[in-house]
Amino acid sequence: MHLSRRLIPLAACLWPLALAAEPFAGSLIAEHDCLAGISTKHQENPGQIRLVPGEGYRIVARNKAQPTHYQLRIESARPKDRWVEIACGHFAAPVAAESQPPSAVPAAPAAPATRTSGGMDAQYVLAASWQPAFCETHARRPECQGQTPDRADALAFSLHGLWPQPIGRAYCAVAPAARAAAESGDWKQLPNADLTPATRAALRQVMPGTRSDLDRHEWTKHGTCYGTDAETYFRQAIALLQQLNGSEVQRLFESNIGKRLRAKEVRAAFDRAFGPGSGERVRLECDPDGLITELRIGLKGAIDDRSALGELILAAPTRTLGCRGGWVDRAGPGR
Repeated sequence: MHLSRRLIPLAACLWPLALAAEPFAGSLIAEHDCLAGISTKHQENPGQIRLVPGEGYRIVARNKAQPTHYQLRIESARPKDRWVEIACGHFAAPVAAESQPPSAVPAAPAAPATRTSGGMDAQYVLAASWQPAFCETHARRPECQGQTPDRADALAFSLHGLWPQPIGRAYCAVAPAARAAAESGDWKQLPNADLTPATRAALRQVMPGTRSDLDRHEWTKHGTCYGTDAETYFRQAIALLQQLNGSEVQRLFESNIGKRLRAKEVRAAFDRAFGPGSGERVRLECDPDGLITELRIGLKGAIDDRSALGELILAAPTRTLGCRGGWVDRAGPGR
Protein backbone atom coordinates (compact mmCIF):
# COMPACT_ATOMS: atom_id res chain seq x y z
CA MET A 1 0.00 0.00 0.00
CA HIS A 2 2.85 2.36 0.82
CA LEU A 3 4.36 1.68 -2.62
CA SER A 4 1.01 2.33 -4.34
CA ARG A 5 0.62 5.66 -2.63
CA ARG A 6 4.01 6.66 -4.06
CA LEU A 7 3.31 5.40 -7.59
CA ILE A 8 -0.14 6.90 -8.06
CA PRO A 9 0.99 10.54 -7.79
CA LEU A 10 3.86 9.80 -10.22
CA ALA A 11 1.46 8.31 -12.76
CA ALA A 12 -0.88 11.22 -12.27
CA CYS A 13 1.99 13.55 -13.17
CA LEU A 14 3.06 11.62 -16.28
CA TRP A 15 -0.39 10.81 -17.67
CA PRO A 16 -1.34 14.37 -18.69
CA LEU A 17 2.03 14.81 -20.42
CA ALA A 18 1.57 11.58 -22.37
CA LEU A 19 -1.88 12.70 -23.53
CA ALA A 20 -0.66 16.18 -24.41
CA ALA A 21 1.19 15.12 -27.57
CA GLU A 22 -0.76 14.28 -30.71
CA PRO A 23 1.05 13.50 -33.99
CA PHE A 24 1.26 16.48 -36.29
CA ALA A 25 3.29 17.13 -39.46
CA GLY A 26 4.82 20.30 -40.78
CA SER A 27 7.72 22.61 -40.07
CA LEU A 28 8.37 25.56 -37.80
CA ILE A 29 10.47 28.30 -39.37
CA ALA A 30 12.10 29.91 -36.35
CA GLU A 31 11.71 33.66 -35.91
CA HIS A 32 12.94 33.94 -32.32
CA ASP A 33 15.83 32.56 -30.26
CA CYS A 34 13.62 30.27 -28.14
CA LEU A 35 14.62 27.64 -25.62
CA ALA A 36 13.59 24.10 -26.62
CA GLY A 37 12.61 22.14 -23.51
CA ILE A 38 11.63 18.52 -23.03
CA SER A 39 8.03 19.28 -22.00
CA THR A 40 5.43 22.02 -22.16
CA LYS A 41 5.18 22.17 -18.38
CA HIS A 42 8.77 22.50 -17.19
CA GLN A 43 11.86 24.49 -18.15
CA GLU A 44 14.25 21.51 -18.19
CA ASN A 45 16.44 21.84 -21.29
CA PRO A 46 19.35 19.37 -21.47
CA GLY A 47 22.13 20.86 -23.57
CA GLN A 48 20.51 24.32 -23.44
CA ILE A 49 19.11 23.87 -26.95
CA ARG A 50 17.85 27.06 -28.61
CA LEU A 51 16.21 27.68 -31.97
CA VAL A 52 18.18 29.51 -34.63
CA PRO A 53 16.06 32.23 -36.30
CA GLY A 54 15.77 31.62 -40.01
CA GLU A 55 16.21 27.86 -39.74
CA GLY A 56 13.39 25.34 -40.10
CA TYR A 57 12.57 22.47 -37.73
CA ARG A 58 10.41 19.41 -38.34
CA ILE A 59 7.25 19.29 -36.24
CA VAL A 60 6.34 15.82 -34.99
CA ALA A 61 3.50 16.65 -32.58
CA ARG A 62 1.36 19.40 -31.06
CA ASN A 63 -0.02 19.65 -27.57
CA LYS A 64 -3.69 19.98 -28.66
CA ALA A 65 -5.92 20.65 -31.67
CA GLN A 66 -5.54 24.41 -31.16
CA PRO A 67 -1.90 24.22 -30.09
CA THR A 68 0.10 26.49 -27.89
CA HIS A 69 3.25 24.33 -28.35
CA TYR A 70 4.85 22.22 -31.07
CA GLN A 71 7.13 19.25 -30.48
CA LEU A 72 10.16 19.48 -32.78
CA ARG A 73 12.62 16.78 -33.83
CA ILE A 74 16.11 18.27 -33.38
CA GLU A 75 18.63 15.61 -34.38
CA SER A 76 21.58 17.23 -32.61
CA ALA A 77 19.76 17.37 -29.25
CA ARG A 78 19.61 14.68 -26.59
CA PRO A 79 16.75 13.86 -26.26
CA LYS A 80 15.83 14.78 -29.82
CA ASP A 81 12.18 15.73 -29.28
CA ARG A 82 11.76 19.23 -27.83
CA TRP A 83 8.78 21.50 -27.12
CA VAL A 84 8.58 25.16 -28.08
CA GLU A 85 5.78 27.72 -28.10
CA ILE A 86 4.14 28.22 -31.47
CA ALA A 87 4.97 31.93 -31.23
CA CYS A 88 8.66 31.03 -31.72
CA GLY A 89 8.12 30.97 -35.48
CA HIS A 90 5.67 30.44 -38.31
CA PHE A 91 4.17 27.18 -39.50
CA ALA A 92 5.03 25.69 -42.90
CA ALA A 93 2.95 22.86 -44.36
CA PRO A 94 4.72 19.54 -44.99
CA VAL A 95 6.25 18.88 -48.39
CA ALA A 96 5.40 15.58 -50.06
CA ALA A 97 8.30 13.15 -50.34
CA GLU A 98 9.79 12.63 -53.77
CA SER A 99 8.86 9.50 -55.65
CA GLN A 100 12.43 8.81 -56.73
CA PRO A 101 13.49 5.20 -56.10
CA PRO A 102 15.38 5.10 -52.80
CA SER A 103 18.23 2.81 -53.73
CA ALA A 104 19.45 4.42 -56.93
CA VAL A 105 21.12 7.67 -57.85
CA PRO A 106 19.74 8.97 -61.17
CA ALA A 107 21.93 9.47 -64.19
CA ALA A 108 23.07 12.89 -65.32
CA PRO A 109 20.22 14.57 -67.21
CA ALA A 110 19.87 15.52 -70.81
CA ALA A 111 17.83 18.48 -69.56
CA PRO A 112 18.86 22.10 -70.19
CA ALA A 113 21.61 23.52 -68.02
CA THR A 114 19.12 25.91 -66.41
CA ARG A 115 17.22 23.15 -64.58
CA THR A 116 16.11 24.61 -61.25
CA SER A 117 15.83 23.24 -57.73
CA GLY A 118 12.74 24.58 -55.94
CA GLY A 119 10.30 27.45 -56.31
CA MET A 120 10.81 31.04 -55.33
CA ASP A 121 9.90 30.26 -51.72
CA ALA A 122 12.40 27.41 -51.39
CA GLN A 123 15.06 27.94 -48.72
CA TYR A 124 18.55 26.50 -48.34
CA VAL A 125 21.73 26.79 -46.34
CA LEU A 126 25.07 26.88 -48.16
CA ALA A 127 27.60 25.42 -45.71
CA ALA A 128 31.13 26.61 -46.55
CA SER A 129 33.91 25.13 -44.42
CA TRP A 130 37.34 26.45 -43.53
CA GLN A 131 39.24 23.21 -44.08
CA PRO A 132 42.36 23.86 -41.93
CA ALA A 133 40.11 24.26 -38.86
CA PHE A 134 38.32 21.00 -39.68
CA CYS A 135 41.64 19.20 -40.03
CA GLU A 136 42.83 20.32 -36.58
CA THR A 137 40.57 17.65 -35.07
CA HIS A 138 40.42 15.25 -38.04
CA ALA A 139 44.10 14.97 -38.93
CA ARG A 140 43.82 11.28 -39.87
CA ARG A 141 41.09 11.83 -42.44
CA PRO A 142 42.38 11.26 -45.99
CA GLU A 143 41.52 14.82 -47.04
CA CYS A 144 43.60 16.24 -44.18
CA GLN A 145 46.76 14.24 -44.77
CA GLY A 146 49.38 16.27 -46.56
CA GLN A 147 47.53 19.56 -46.33
CA THR A 148 50.01 22.40 -46.77
CA PRO A 149 49.63 26.19 -46.41
CA ASP A 150 49.75 26.66 -50.18
CA ARG A 151 47.21 23.97 -51.06
CA ALA A 152 43.97 25.35 -52.51
CA ASP A 153 41.81 24.12 -49.62
CA ALA A 154 44.01 26.00 -47.14
CA LEU A 155 43.32 29.36 -48.79
CA ALA A 156 39.65 29.27 -49.72
CA PHE A 157 36.32 27.88 -48.54
CA SER A 158 35.45 24.25 -49.12
CA LEU A 159 32.01 22.89 -49.91
CA HIS A 160 30.39 21.10 -47.01
CA GLY A 161 26.95 21.03 -48.55
CA LEU A 162 23.85 22.73 -49.92
CA TRP A 163 21.01 21.91 -47.53
CA PRO A 164 17.32 22.26 -48.39
CA GLN A 165 15.36 23.71 -45.51
CA PRO A 166 13.69 23.27 -43.08
CA ILE A 167 16.39 21.47 -41.14
CA GLY A 168 14.34 18.28 -40.87
CA ARG A 169 13.99 17.98 -44.65
CA ALA A 170 16.50 15.23 -45.31
CA TYR A 171 16.77 11.65 -46.63
CA CYS A 172 13.89 12.08 -49.08
CA ALA A 173 12.72 8.65 -50.30
CA VAL A 174 15.97 7.08 -49.06
CA ALA A 175 15.91 3.41 -48.11
CA PRO A 176 16.31 2.69 -44.36
CA ALA A 177 19.58 0.81 -44.93
CA ALA A 178 21.10 3.76 -46.81
CA ARG A 179 19.96 6.20 -44.16
CA ALA A 180 21.48 4.02 -41.43
CA ALA A 181 24.80 3.92 -43.32
CA ALA A 182 24.75 7.70 -43.76
CA GLU A 183 24.03 8.37 -40.10
CA SER A 184 26.62 5.88 -38.86
CA GLY A 185 29.43 7.28 -41.00
CA ASP A 186 29.71 4.16 -43.19
CA TRP A 187 29.62 6.33 -46.29
CA LYS A 188 31.38 3.88 -48.61
CA GLN A 189 28.19 1.80 -48.55
CA LEU A 190 26.18 4.67 -50.07
CA PRO A 191 25.48 5.06 -53.79
CA ASN A 192 28.12 6.91 -55.74
CA ALA A 193 26.59 10.04 -57.24
CA ASP A 194 26.33 9.82 -61.04
CA LEU A 195 28.31 12.85 -62.23
CA THR A 196 29.89 13.91 -65.49
CA PRO A 197 33.72 13.81 -65.50
CA ALA A 198 33.86 17.62 -65.47
CA THR A 199 31.58 17.96 -62.45
CA ARG A 200 33.37 15.13 -60.65
CA ALA A 201 36.72 16.85 -61.15
CA ALA A 202 35.36 20.23 -60.03
CA LEU A 203 33.80 18.65 -56.94
CA ARG A 204 37.09 17.08 -55.92
CA GLN A 205 38.67 20.51 -56.05
CA VAL A 206 36.12 22.28 -53.86
CA MET A 207 35.06 19.39 -51.58
CA PRO A 208 38.18 17.78 -50.11
CA GLY A 209 35.88 15.46 -48.17
CA THR A 210 35.21 13.48 -51.36
CA ARG A 211 38.28 11.49 -50.28
CA SER A 212 36.19 10.32 -47.32
CA ASP A 213 33.00 9.95 -49.43
CA LEU A 214 31.42 13.12 -48.08
CA ASP A 215 29.79 13.59 -51.49
CA ARG A 216 27.90 10.31 -51.09
CA HIS A 217 26.67 11.40 -47.67
CA GLU A 218 25.64 14.88 -48.84
CA TRP A 219 23.71 13.50 -51.80
CA THR A 220 21.94 10.87 -49.68
CA LYS A 221 20.99 13.22 -46.85
CA HIS A 222 20.46 16.55 -48.59
CA GLY A 223 20.65 16.14 -52.35
CA THR A 224 17.73 13.72 -52.47
CA CYS A 225 15.53 16.58 -51.22
CA TYR A 226 16.86 19.16 -53.69
CA GLY A 227 14.44 18.36 -56.50
CA THR A 228 16.99 17.56 -59.22
CA ASP A 229 19.45 14.79 -60.02
CA ALA A 230 22.92 14.54 -58.48
CA GLU A 231 24.67 16.14 -61.45
CA THR A 232 22.54 19.30 -61.23
CA TYR A 233 22.66 19.40 -57.43
CA PHE A 234 26.46 19.35 -57.21
CA ARG A 235 27.03 21.51 -60.26
CA GLN A 236 24.86 24.28 -58.82
CA ALA A 237 26.38 23.95 -55.35
CA ILE A 238 29.85 24.28 -56.88
CA ALA A 239 28.79 27.40 -58.80
CA LEU A 240 27.53 29.06 -55.62
CA LEU A 241 30.70 28.24 -53.71
CA GLN A 242 32.84 29.60 -56.56
CA GLN A 243 31.02 32.92 -56.28
CA LEU A 244 31.83 32.99 -52.57
CA ASN A 245 35.48 32.18 -53.25
CA GLY A 246 35.65 34.88 -55.91
CA SER A 247 34.46 37.51 -53.49
CA GLU A 248 35.87 39.87 -50.89
CA VAL A 249 34.82 37.38 -48.21
CA GLN A 250 37.42 34.85 -49.33
CA ARG A 251 40.06 37.56 -49.61
CA LEU A 252 39.27 38.70 -46.07
CA PHE A 253 39.88 35.19 -44.73
CA GLU A 254 43.03 34.57 -46.78
CA SER A 255 44.56 37.87 -45.67
CA ASN A 256 43.82 37.07 -42.02
CA ILE A 257 45.15 33.51 -41.81
CA GLY A 258 46.64 33.09 -38.34
CA LYS A 259 44.69 36.07 -37.02
CA ARG A 260 41.34 36.67 -35.35
CA LEU A 261 38.29 37.89 -37.23
CA ARG A 262 35.22 39.34 -35.58
CA ALA A 263 31.82 38.22 -36.81
CA LYS A 264 30.90 41.81 -37.62
CA GLU A 265 33.95 42.03 -39.92
CA VAL A 266 32.80 38.91 -41.77
CA ARG A 267 29.26 40.23 -42.08
CA ALA A 268 30.55 43.58 -43.31
CA ALA A 269 32.53 41.80 -46.03
CA PHE A 270 29.33 40.04 -47.14
CA ASP A 271 27.56 43.41 -47.27
CA ARG A 272 30.26 44.80 -49.53
CA ALA A 273 30.45 41.71 -51.73
CA PHE A 274 26.79 40.77 -52.07
CA GLY A 275 24.78 43.81 -51.05
CA PRO A 276 23.81 45.61 -47.83
CA GLY A 277 22.00 43.27 -45.47
CA SER A 278 23.52 40.07 -46.83
CA GLY A 279 25.78 39.76 -43.79
CA GLU A 280 22.72 39.35 -41.56
CA ARG A 281 21.94 36.11 -43.44
CA VAL A 282 25.26 34.52 -42.44
CA ARG A 283 25.96 32.52 -39.30
CA LEU A 284 29.51 31.76 -38.09
CA GLU A 285 30.34 28.39 -36.58
CA CYS A 286 33.37 28.06 -34.28
CA ASP A 287 34.89 25.09 -32.44
CA PRO A 288 35.63 25.02 -28.68
CA ASP A 289 39.19 26.24 -29.33
CA GLY A 290 37.90 29.41 -30.98
CA LEU A 291 38.64 28.48 -34.60
CA ILE A 292 36.15 29.55 -37.27
CA THR A 293 35.08 26.25 -38.82
CA GLU A 294 32.26 27.20 -41.18
CA LEU A 295 30.00 29.85 -42.65
CA ARG A 296 26.32 28.88 -42.92
CA ILE A 297 24.73 31.14 -45.48
CA GLY A 298 20.96 31.42 -45.82
CA LEU A 299 19.53 31.33 -49.35
CA LYS A 300 16.03 31.67 -50.74
CA GLY A 301 14.69 31.23 -54.25
CA ALA A 302 14.84 28.93 -57.24
CA ILE A 303 18.46 27.98 -57.97
CA ASP A 304 19.71 27.38 -61.49
CA ASP A 305 23.08 27.49 -63.22
CA ARG A 306 22.92 31.28 -63.61
CA SER A 307 21.74 32.18 -60.08
CA ALA A 308 23.48 35.12 -58.44
CA LEU A 309 24.60 34.25 -54.93
CA GLY A 310 23.89 37.77 -53.66
CA GLU A 311 20.27 37.70 -54.81
CA LEU A 312 19.65 34.37 -53.12
CA ILE A 313 21.23 35.59 -49.88
CA LEU A 314 19.29 38.85 -49.74
CA ALA A 315 15.98 37.01 -50.25
CA ALA A 316 16.61 34.74 -47.24
CA PRO A 317 15.51 35.36 -43.63
CA THR A 318 18.06 36.85 -41.26
CA ARG A 319 20.07 34.44 -39.11
CA THR A 320 21.55 34.60 -35.62
CA LEU A 321 25.20 35.56 -35.37
CA GLY A 322 26.54 32.23 -34.10
CA CYS A 323 29.97 32.73 -32.60
CA ARG A 324 31.13 36.32 -32.24
CA GLY A 325 34.41 35.68 -34.00
CA GLY A 326 37.41 33.40 -33.98
CA TRP A 327 40.78 32.49 -35.42
CA VAL A 328 41.31 31.87 -39.13
CA ASP A 329 43.33 28.68 -38.90
CA ARG A 330 46.40 28.00 -41.01
CA ALA A 331 47.16 24.54 -42.42
CA GLY A 332 49.03 22.25 -40.06
CA PRO A 333 48.93 21.79 -36.28
CA GLY A 334 48.15 24.89 -34.25
CA ARG A 335 46.64 28.10 -35.47
